[in-house]
Amino acid sequence: MILPPVLVACFALGTMALGQSLNPGPDSTLRDIKSLRDSIRAVDEEIELLQHFLEASTVDPTFVQYTTIKSWVINNPVLRDSLFYALLQADSSLQSEAGADAEVLATPWNDMIQVRFGTAVFKGMTLKKALDRSADPTLYKKIAESYRYSKDIELRDPSFRLETPLQPELLSPNRILENFFPLSPAGRGERASGFAELAIDRFAVRFGSKWGGEIRLGVDEINNPFWANGTIAFLAAYKRYRFGFVLPFSAGKTSVDVFPPIFFRARNVTGARGFLGDFDFGSIGGLLSVTRFSVNDVGKATNPGNFYYLSGILNLYYSFAVAMDPTDIVRAKVGFGVHRVTAAGLTPIPGDTSNTYVSLGELTNVISPYLRIEYLNKEISDRYAASVQFYNMTLMFAGSMEIVPNILSLEVKYVWPIAGDLKGWEYPDFFVISPKLRIEF
Repeated sequence: MILPPVLVACFALGTMALGQSLNPGPDSTLRDIKSLRDSIRAVDEEIELLQHFLEASTVDPTFVQYTTIKSWVINNPVLRDSLFYALLQADSSLQSEAGADAEVLATPWNDMIQVRFGTAVFKGMTLKKALDRSADPTLYKKIAESYRYSKDIELRDPSFRLETPLQPELLSPNRILENFFPLSPAGRGERASGFAELAIDRFAVRFGSKWGGEIRLGVDEINNPFWANGTIAFLAAYKRYRFGFVLPFSAGKTSVDVFPPIFFRARNVTGARGFLGDFDFGSIGGLLSVTRFSVNDVGKATNPGNFYYLSGILNLYYSFAVAMDPTDIVRAKVGFGVHRVTAAGLTPIPGDTSNTYVSLGELTNVISPYLRIEYLNKEISDRYAASVQFYNMTLMFAGSMEIVPNILSLEVKYVWPIAGDLKGWEYPDFFVISPKLRIEF
């Protein structure tokens, strides 16, 4: 059995003490001292060997990435040469790296881990002993403090990516509103006290976190965007409510061919005047509109002898949203809607052909499931959104993309009936594209 070096040294000390007591002669004492010195030297050599293996297996580059360990290149040529010659005394093979940069690796507390010249690396006890033997007793301190005025080495590996599992998050009603409510001051204009938005089918303004207003054309909730519904709404907004009145308008009674595929067909629905209100609490929402055609609006009828108008609209839904990651959010609305279509015509008053009255015809109640899926990407440099909505066997696709961050976007809407036969008041299809300008204040 081979005894450990420490036990060998202890045995030697005991042997020397015993020899002194039995034979205290000078020659024997010198031999014992020499033997003890050789044993201690052997222990020291074995410790250095083990230290060498330990240091060779540590300080791998991957161990120091994304830590507080710092590294730098010594810029001072005098200090660099002093370090080079101090290490050269410990290892003459360093001569082949003459002219190489001196790279230092140390802890935040200035405890040096290693020094590298080209492919030659000094660390641990080897580095400490080499610096202790230097003629300059402050060399260690000078090297440690040189970090402040030297070139830093980035230890982070830019190609390294930490993969994390996808963990979708169900959003609270408040967070849903921050991202999807049209007049929400949060989400895009967090630092602004208010904002105004202008597009082809609406003008919206918000003051602070409570009050605002909106002017909009059509009713998107029943897939009647822009002028397809024949109405313009003037709404006041308070928190998550919007309420106001609607009026008919004349635009859209004739077709407008802008540029294929932008072709605005003449609408079949005549606008009426009345009231409209909607709300969005995040988890639930809805819309209610009650209107009636007035004889004062005869000039706005699509066909005075026989036309249709919407005398009532009701829409209710339940909503939830999921954040797929910090920038991608999906919201779903599930509910139902109903709107009443009234057939009407202008009939001359008997005995007074110069005046007319509105005669009402058949009433049709259209009841349909309501489903809307919205997607929002909140990347600061590339925001965009998309949605698809189903109502009354009709799909409406919408999308927007930001051109100038927080200022200019491009919006598009396309309505596509998927039913075979269309009623007399229904629109074949509809496509509109519009820039949207946003001003924050």
